[in-house]
Amino acid sequence: MSLLSILLSVVAVLCTVLGFLTTPVPVLGAVLSFGAAALALGGIMLAGKAMSRAKREERPSDTARIAVVLNVLALVPALLVALTCGVCNALVSTGNFQASPNFRFNAGPFGPGEPDVDADQSPSTQAGAGEPVAGGGAARGAAGAGTRTGRPRSSDQPSHQPPPAQPSNNLPPPPLPAGPGR
Repeated sequence: MSLLSILLSVVAVLCTVLGFLTTPVPVLGAVLSFGAAALALGGIMLAGKAMSRAKREERPSDTARIAVVLNVLALVPALLVALTCGVCNALVSTGNFQASPNFRFNAGPFGPGEPDVDADQSPSTQAGAGEPVAGGGAARGAAGAGTRTGRPRSSDQPSHQPPPAQPSNNLPPPPLPAGPGR
């Protein structure tokens, strides 16, 4: 059992190196990186069991001690590779990323003095402080349709969003689970 544990430590070191080198390869890099740590842990458990058996049978446990040391030495780099290269491989190279051409951050105003066209624009917010709104939107003409900056209001622009889907009421709601004491 201690010889098998020594073999597991050698395979764990080999998987650690291969896991590091195959980080850009989807799935394979993650399997080798995490597998190296698992092999080293398994080798530690087998070596501990071999030490226990040797002690119970009153035999020397030198090979089992060597196996424990080798597996602990294999576990340290295996954990480092698993937590860096293996996690990176699992998150980045196997993920399904799709870029959207309409991606934008709505973090604040568009520029100095330019209002957000999606904001609620009632007549009190369209005109400045003390400025009367004369005749509403129809009397201002084409140049001033919308806000004071000449930009059209969001209500004047066609909506680019699809209408909300109507919920289907074909099925009744699922039954609620019984509460405590019922």
